Amino acid sequence: MDAFSTGAMLAHEAAGSHRILHVRSRALASDTFLASLPSDLFDEEFSYPGQEAEVLARLAKHNPVGVVPASEFGVEAADELARGLGLRGNDPALSSARRDKFLMMEALTKAGVRTSRQCRSGNVGELLDWWRAEGIGRVVVKPLDSAGSDDVYTCDTEQEVVEAFESVMGKTNLMLRVNDAVLIQEYLAGDEYIVNTVSRDGTHWFTDAWISRKEVLESGRKIYDAEDLLAPDDPALDVILSYISDALDALGITDGPGHSELILTVDGPVLLETGARISGLANPVALDRCTGTNQVSLSLDCYAGDGALLAGRPVRYPLLERARCVNLIARRAVRLPTGAIRSALERFPAFQSVRFRLADGATTRPTVDLNSSPGAVFFVHCDEAEVDRAHKTLRELEYELL
Repeated sequence: MDAFSTGAMLAHEAAGSHRILHVRSRALASDTFLASLPSDLFDEEFSYPGQEAEVLARLAKHNPVGVVPASEFGVEAADELARGLGLRGNDPALSSARRDKFLMMEALTKAGVRTSRQCRSGNVGELLDWWRAEGIGRVVVKPLDSAGSDDVYTCDTEQEVVEAFESVMGKTNLMLRVNDAVLIQEYLAGDEYIVNTVSRDGTHWFTDAWISRKEVLESGRKIYDAEDLLAPDDPALDVILSYISDALDALGITDGPGHSELILTVDGPVLLETGARISGLANPVALDRCTGTNQVSLSLDCYAGDGALLAGRPVRYPLLERARCVNLIARRAVRLPTGAIRSALERFPAFQSVRFRLADGATTRPTVDLNSSPGAVFFVHCDEAEVDRAHKTLRELEYELL
């Protein structure tokens, strides 16, 4: 389902052992997402919207062995198709809670899992009334359904809330849906963590977990700097992984991948969101070096295999090498010099790979969120000092190149 972006990695790996039938859950897709679609790997391709019964019948004739949600777009449709085909998948009854951020927190609250206070509305006055009544200081305003820190605003004043609301409301988000309501939540203070998982029959394997570092711009807006792969014995993981396990249960994620982001507050972990799909920065080659396997391979083992790879793994991943994912930061509008950046990176012993979000020569814009970052660089090395040196030098090079 929707093998866009890193979902293409699932298609490439599956192509080695299976025929691939591709289903698109949206009638339209942006040029950026379409460019990432590995259409040459597909035996057939289907458009799901408005043709649900026909697509289900046509797929059934092929006797498929698995339905894989390859990106955020395909989560809900994959649940429907898996149920209709009698294949492994998550309960469609909670599909909306795995996509809508308000319903997500409601599901956690119902299950007794701690969440942030929140309110949703299509009326800014109602959001402001809720904020005053709750007596909350800083808040976050964002779409109910999007990705990649799209239109996420931290607000300290009523005017900032109004401006954020006006920026979000009525806009078509990255999921190609119009924002007909806006979500406001209490701001969570603490370090941000990322936890990637693969589940099968309700058992959750933690494939990799990261601490996220951010940089504060002159405007006061925070942008992603880098993520460090945590050692499995990091004390924070004891409480974080237990919390994520409860969150996955509350959201009905019994099978397949999960990508969770949370804040470790002074009172404990609190979820930002969970996606029932692989990480947007999945890097199988890097993770194979660092942990011995990766979320892509284990997800395919869950859906199309017999689960033997998962069963042979510890629930908490091992650590073989250090890893850091550094998000490139553009300070100005320039033509992206991918060749110059790659040549500079190849001088670092820790350099593993770079993934550009723009084509060579495309014009960058100043980075204000994850989607406006020109790319991501992976450093992998057994010596953490080498990773630190590469990161520091890269930031110095950025002022010249970006």
